[in-house]
Amino acid sequence: MTTLYVTEQGSEIRCDGERLVVRREDACIGSIPLIKVEDVVIIGNIGISTPAIKRLLDQGVNVTFLTVEGRYHGRLVGSVSAHAALRAAQYRRLADREWSLSLAQRFVEGKLRNCRALLRRFARNRAEVAAEVESAADDLERFIERVPRTTTLNSLMGVEGSATARYFGGVRALIGPEWRFEARIRRPPPDRVNALLSFGYTLLVHKMLGAVEGVGFDPYAGFLHQIDYGRPSLVLDLIEEFRPLLVDSLVIRCCNDGRIAFDDFTETPDGAYPVLLSDEGKRRFVAAFEERMRTAVTHPDGADGRPGKVDYLRCLTLQARRLARAVQGGADYEPLVAR
Repeated sequence: MTTLYVTEQGSEIRCDGERLVVRREDACIGSIPLIKVEDVVIIGNIGISTPAIKRLLDQGVNVTFLTVEGRYHGRLVGSVSAHAALRAAQYRRLADREWSLSLAQRFVEGKLRNCRALLRRFARNRAEVAAEVESAADDLERFIERVPRTTTLNSLMGVEGSATARYFGGVRALIGPEWRFEARIRRPPPDRVNALLSFGYTLLVHKMLGAVEGVGFDPYAGFLHQIDYGRPSLVLDLIEEFRPLLVDSLVIRCCNDGRIAFDDFTETPDGAYPVLLSDEGKRRFVAAFEERMRTAVTHPDGADGRPGKVDYLRCLTLQARRLARAVQGGADYEPLVAR
């Protein structure tokens, strides 16, 4: 099973028997058997026929729409068998401020531990590394110690924001100066590295949204990220520990090993987005992202509740299930932390 990404602007997805076909100006530019499609991601100005939509939804294949800039636009989802008891427990836990804060602290701690691990791993694997990388990793240790001492969600978010800014100071030293990356800025991304980070996080949200819905949660009711109309707050909670593992590390490698080049972007100073990644650049980054998702790692629940090797995509579901057990009164949620 695979995710079908369609990036060719002006193309259309159609259904031809038991195959999905992507056509542009009556020419077929790609096709895949329906049975091999796990989900579809449409990026930019791309059409999809009504018969294709019906066949995909009938088979439980969701269709996600991203803008040409890579931002989330919307999603077509077939019938969802909601786990009513789990959602009821989720809402009860949300009303328990002490429990919610404790869980939010675990999300933040997991993220910061993985941020620290990323910096130290890259530092170990380089013959020469800027002192800023080690310094940022040491500072993250002090931020991690502050997390359990927070008493409100606002104070926790303050620690997380300051720690993240310090972390990206270390990331900056791992990326070549020609990329001109200074700090993490989201809306709109002002430079090439920020554009890649935002695009990668959007892809990760898409993957985690499928895992959260599959387990039965309400994806819009989060504990760390407060409820906001149209925002999948619980999904954003669960991806925190995966941001450095799956996106940040990938962006650093793609910028340094040539998989993504400086010239893959177009500068649009008068547009809503200062830089845009080309269609070819998107295809290469998506391929690298999918490769990263297939990387095997050891998860504590990877072998029927015992430690075992699974890919990162499976880890997303296993973490969502861990959260389900915690919400329903089982063991406390434990983030997946790199060793």
